[in-house]
Amino acid sequence: MVTVRSIAARIAVVGVAVAAGMTGTGGVAHADGPVIGGGSGILLTTSNPRQLALCTLTAIGYDREDKLVGITAGHCAEDAGVLVGAEAMPGAGPLGFVAVQDVEDDWAVIEFDPNRVTPVRQVGPSALTGIGAPAGAGEILCKNGRTTGFTCGVVWTADPVQSVSQICAGHGDSGGPVLRGEELVGMINGGISPLGDIELPCTGPGNPIHEPTVSNQFTAVLDELNQADARGSGFRPL
Repeated sequence: MVTVRSIAARIAVVGVAVAAGMTGTGGVAHADGPVIGGGSGILLTTSNPRQLALCTLTAIGYDREDKLVGITAGHCAEDAGVLVGAEAMPGAGPLGFVAVQDVEDDWAVIEFDPNRVTPVRQVGPSALTGIGAPAGAGEILCKNGRTTGFTCGVVWTADPVQSVSQICAGHGDSGGPVLRGEELVGMINGGISPLGDIELPCTGPGNPIHEPTVSNQFTAVLDELNQADARGSGFRPL
């Protein structure tokens, strides 16, 4: 039996400042807000006030109405409307909220407050300068995730909607950008476990034996988003 599972992470809230900031009762605007881009760790509020979801932003840019928006995996948010903050600066409070969520196809749009964030093209070793053609079987692609960092692997199979690869990804990497050079081609969505409930997670680049990773083709996400004609439609990265 093959099991596909999400790889979002949950963390306990530690500290009153973090809890208050992420629930909207604390945090202040900064002249230079937290740096946010594809590969940044993001925090999302949950129904448990003492717990936050932890994922990775796919990309940040603007929609057809010139709203500052970001894309991530849909399963990262419990519902549309949840608040979103920066893992690197949780005390800054909410930076935006999930405006649109597609649970079935596993993508979500975050509307950011442009006065509270500093959007960037480059996070760590990866830079995102455009959107590329869908992933193809046999090519080597890379991803940037807040948990396992920048890792690369071969694409085993691909269709117009998803690809399956040996890119290393772990809990918290959900939403991470899949890249061909500096072109965005997909987002990390989950892992495939050929052993059912037994996981073979990847913990880092030095862990070559691990379960394959499932990624949405980013062009498919954009097609669905544009058909929905909602916040994020017409998305273009910085």
